[in-house]
Amino acid sequence: MGTLVDRFAVVVIAVAAMMWGTDTLFRIPLLGHLSHDALVGSVQLVFAEHVILTVAVLPILWRARREIARLGRSRWAAIVVIGAGASGLATVLFTLSFTYGHFIETLLLQKLQPLVALVLAALWLRERLPPRSYVWVPIAVVGAYLLAVPDPLHPELAWQDFHVAAALTAIGAAALWGAGTVLGRYALADVRFPTVTALRFVTALPALGISLALVGGRAAFGVYRATDLPLYLGLALIPGLIAMLLYYRGLSSAPASMSTLAELAFPITGVLVNMFLVTPPQSITSIQLIGTVVLWIAIAALDLENARRPARIEAAEALVSA
Repeated sequence: MGTLVDRFAVVVIAVAAMMWGTDTLFRIPLLGHLSHDALVGSVQLVFAEHVILTVAVLPILWRARREIARLGRSRWAAIVVIGAGASGLATVLFTLSFTYGHFIETLLLQKLQPLVALVLAALWLRERLPPRSYVWVPIAVVGAYLLAVPDPLHPELAWQDFHVAAALTAIGAAALWGAGTVLGRYALADVRFPTVTALRFVTALPALGISLALVGGRAAFGVYRATDLPLYLGLALIPGLIAMLLYYRGLSSAPASMSTLAELAFPITGVLVNMFLVTPPQSITSIQLIGTVVLWIAIAALDLENARRPARIEAAEALVSA
């Protein structure tokens, strides 16, 4: 099976990227069934998502029990921060961004995650920035701006139509997921990637439970419907855990240049899904399309510049998916 996956590694990455683009098919209908308060509804959804993810990773935790027992305090601190911040809070912000009604922008702005991880790694882990990063980082910022402000000549309209609010919460999620990558590199010194991923979901769950009690009270736990279970399962597993595992399995044997091209399946799928399968249908302006292309080119260039990193560090980036 391993040889077969290696042979079609680029295809596996593209399939995983397409799965990421289906997120709104699950997340948006679920938001409609939860609290009308945007923040409470977002926490409710992410809490349920992490309940499923926690159950799904229990076998991983059992197999890694000796590995976990050897973890020191500093590694545990990093994992708890990853769980509460990069998994819990980041996913709440990501979900909250959808409540402003600009789904395509929320998805496309997640391409900023590698940029955040790169900058934080340089600041905290003292890693060297790629030689041309001082060219590509500002270009990526320009691309993100064009996505968030569809009419650059009238930026005030972006505030009125909640484009900026959606962008800020989406970028906040991307920043936290990027920070989780950096912390993940630290944690991976002692444990394997699947173990850190499993611990991330488990440690996020108590933080999300406390948050839900604080923002919505005890009643906030009583809104879940059995009929929504297929949607919750789909959300947690399809654009979440399964896509992440496929992506990093493919990445382990695919050339970096081809992997970057395969990841184009994510923005393409996200745009098509939201234009034709989501109600109400979404659209993207010509300026936002230009911003998407500029952002992707800049991130792809940074990826290629940084392609010679050790494989163990690359695996840490799985912490920002799902």
